[in-house]
Amino acid sequence: MAEKNQEIEHEPQLKGLRKLLNTLLFDTDAKIGKIVNNLMLSLIFVAVTASMLNTVDDLHQSWGQWIEPLEHSLLIVFACEFLLRVYAARNRWHYIKSFNGMVDIATVLPLFLTGDAFVIVRLLRLVKVIRVAVFFPVVRALFSSLHGSLSLLFGVLGTILLISIMVGNLIHIIEPQTFNNAFEGIWWSLVTMSTVGYGDFVPASVLGKTLAGGLIMSGICMFAMITAVISVRVGRMVNNMATCRDCHHGISQDHPYCPHCGTHQVKGKALIEPDNISVAPNLADDL
Repeated sequence: MAEKNQEIEHEPQLKGLRKLLNTLLFDTDAKIGKIVNNLMLSLIFVAVTASMLNTVDDLHQSWGQWIEPLEHSLLIVFACEFLLRVYAARNRWHYIKSFNGMVDIATVLPLFLTGDAFVIVRLLRLVKVIRVAVFFPVVRALFSSLHGSLSLLFGVLGTILLISIMVGNLIHIIEPQTFNNAFEGIWWSLVTMSTVGYGDFVPASVLGKTLAGGLIMSGICMFAMITAVISVRVGRMVNNMATCRDCHHGISQDHPYCPHCGTHQVKGKALIEPDNISVAPNLADDL
């Protein structure tokens, strides 16, 4: 925290138009900044909804000539917003290479790509949905709380993938008439481990059903591990999102009294983002 404050002290003080734009685009604590960011959030919802409606054949034939220009116009708005953010940021390079900046770049890339039929253009438009998370501190904190457990989560997911590959090839050998290739076996093993059970592939032999039973049990254990890791991290985040204003222990924002020292917590006075937990940065970090 001290290092971060030192970095801010060395950054240039903004004046005039740049200071005004910085407040409008980055300062979500200010009323005007919150209004502007909520407006941009509304435009994101409009753009995503319009893009989804345009995939319906009847609506595309009736309103496509209006939806596509609307999408293009909103892309121009997002591009202007990105350029203004770069201009207004105290540390421009820090903003550009930040998560928020990279999402903003990906959002406006379709404007510079030709050929609306390209799949990549439509995929990049969906990046706007990710920007929604930027405006919700709880969502940012949720993903940040999982950061310390990524290695464990990837380890469990990797184990699930390895089991699926092995069992997928094995079930193809056991029942080639049901599973035409190993890829169909891998798909079936993933669906079975997750206990979703689409029913598109069903083993017929006793050996195949036995294998499916073992796969179900191992899948329950594996996915339970993922659930447990996420639950622990989220619970730790919820119970340590604020600090006691007296003893500085991590506590829940809902605690009227500190469970460690008994000090009454005045609402709004607790310090969010204590040093003992990692909370995702908000827009102000890109100032």
